[in-house]
Amino acid sequence: MGRPSVAFVCERCGRPIYHAADHPAGDVMCPGCGGRHPLRIEQGLLQPRQAAHCLRCGRERHYTQKHFKRTIGLGIFAAAALPSVPTWGLSLLAATLIDVVLYHVLGDVTICYACNAQHRGFPRNPAHGPFDLHVAEIVDHQPRPV
Repeated sequence: MGRPSVAFVCERCGRPIYHAADHPAGDVMCPGCGGRHPLRIEQGLLQPRQAAHCLRCGRERHYTQKHFKRTIGLGIFAAAALPSVPTWGLSLLAATLIDVVLYHVLGDVTICYACNAQHRGFPRNPAHGPFDLHVAEIVDHQPRPV
């Protein structure tokens, strides 16, 4: 597990912002447009080292997923699908085995339902499960913090 960090997208220019979450912080500046974004990283919240609330917006609704780019996963299976006929499907079996190994080796990332901030390097919180569309719709209809 790496250093705890939070990543989100600037609302003004759309540039990704990455910030280490191993020390208290109040604001972070966007490297693209210079806009300031408040963070909620306080000393008392860093001690349990679990993402209990969002470091960006403060909400407590999160889900977890594997820390892996979907495009790479699709590329692996696309590359395995091309030779699947001449190899009698063995290339797809190989891609499946690669997928299983990656699933067990890669860590998790915690994502906020409200602002989509990604929290990396934190131990998995048992209160956060996989993505749930019902929860996402409930959170989407709540007023957003300013």
